[in-house]
Amino acid sequence: KRLLNDRLTVTVGSNFALENPNANREATNLAENVQLDYKLSRDGRYALRAYRKNEYEGILEGYIIETGVGIVITLDYNQFRQIFRSKKEKERLRLQREARRKAAAEQEEKDREERMKREREKAAQEQKKNNQPGE
Repeated sequence: KRLLNDRLTVTVGSNFALENPNANREATNLAENVQLDYKLSRDGRYALRAYRKNEYEGILEGYIIETGVGIVITLDYNQFRQIFRSKKEKERLRLQREARRKAAAEQEEKDREERMKREREKAAQEQKKNNQPGE
């Protein structure tokens, strides 16, 4: 469930084994596993997470209830090495990409103008050819 303008996400659920190796244990689990994620930044890159997790660890240990709070940082990358790039390097690479895009756009404009010039010359030659008296 999402709350507070999609900043707070509440997840409630439990884990279960398909083969159910602990079929004879008591079902005293009143509170399910709960996880709260609160986005600290609008883009969701930084979040605060609080959780409560119940696990059955066997006959000797019984139920273990794990609770915790943590900070979650989410990074998007295409290559593993991108995670470790500094801000200066990221900015340098961004400027290089922009320069390449600008150069490509300028070349495309230049090519378009050249095509238009050739088309005008061809049209002028056709018109000149059509205006000449026949032989």
